[in-house]
Amino acid sequence: MAKYSPIFGQLSKSIAGQTFSHNKGGPYVRRRAIPTNPNAAKQQLRRQALAALSAQWATLSPTRQAAWADWASLHPIIDTLGNSILRSGQQAFVGLNARLASAGIAAVLDPPTANAPQPLTSATPTATAATGVISVAFTPTPLAAGLRIVIWTTLPGSGGRNPNFNQARLVGYSAAAQVSPATVTSPYPAISGQQSNIFVGVMDANGQVSPPLKTRVTWA
Repeated sequence: MAKYSPIFGQLSKSIAGQTFSHNKGGPYVRRRAIPTNPNAAKQQLRRQALAALSAQWATLSPTRQAAWADWASLHPIIDTLGNSILRSGQQAFVGLNARLASAGIAAVLDPPTANAPQPLTSATPTATAATGVISVAFTPTPLAAGLRIVIWTTLPGSGGRNPNFNQARLVGYSAAAQVSPATVTSPYPAISGQQSNIFVGVMDANGQVSPPLKTRVTWA
């Protein structure tokens, strides 16, 4: 990034690979950044699932759509800044069913009638760098029928890092009514001695997820 002295007035646009803008230090120019789109296999599957669910929403009866809208109005979500956000009925339908789809579970057409699952009492992870296997011992065990463990992990790194849930990535689900421990395989390479934050939640048959427990693990 470099500062410049404008001769044609203040610029704020991209021209021939250069982006002109300004901040409190004055006008500057930098190389234009082109957003990346890796289009990974998992990303493609997620896009396909979202498109299919959006199309499925259009096939629901007005009564079902209204039921989802009512449910969404009573179940706000919290965004990354801690703000409470109300979703539309369609957003709620797609959001819950996208979770189910990622776990290989068929979509539900009606909104939940029960509350989200209670969080686990405890969760203790172990992680093996050579295999990428994360095993989480948890209580209570076994889970009730229809409930599954959901595991997110942050990227392996130094012990000085302490990333939050917004930096974690979903790595897998357990079977329904899982008996402790639950085991998943992380796709992110780790070195023995690195650490990750592991978040463990419980998902019900409607795609609702409990508040996740935050734990920390050292890769062995």
